[in-house]
Amino acid sequence: MKRTLSILVAVLLVALSVMPAFAKNPSPTASKEYKIVVHNNEGGSGTYTTKVDKDGKHATIVAHPKNGYRFVKWIINGKYEITKGDLNSKKLTILLKGNVEATPYFVKNGQKSAGSKSVIVNDSPTSPKTGDNSLVYIITLSSLALVAFIALGIKLAASKK
Repeated sequence: MKRTLSILVAVLLVALSVMPAFAKNPSPTASKEYKIVVHNNEGGSGTYTTKVDKDGKHATIVAHPKNGYRFVKWIINGKYEITKGDLNSKKLTILLKGNVEATPYFVKNGQKSAGSKSVIVNDSPTSPKTGDNSLVYIITLSSLALVAFIALGIKLAASKK
């Protein structure tokens, strides 16, 4: 019985040590070499500069409207966190947490909207959460079931003595 209990504890330890490998959070030693791409459009262009510090890779993006256009907002796709400014600022600094694509949105002077174009805008200061954590939930529930099984085995072993 002690041998069975030892095996069950070993299996539990292995199962719990494997769980972090399936977690969605990046490792602290993970590479922070993320790319940023700034797309231009008919109303102007955008430029960027990057700087790496202890927090990661920061990018400063700047919108440059053409004559007759004005800057409205940034449309940004990817994982990022705004560290200076907001999506309505011509100049914006973000912390890259993944690859990012940014597009400055311009309108003609005197125009209030994009006309017939429909634009989806993320006004959140962080990128949207995508995907799910179902694998993490399954592993957690399996581990809990294993713990319950071990506890039941210990109780049965104790009752036979």
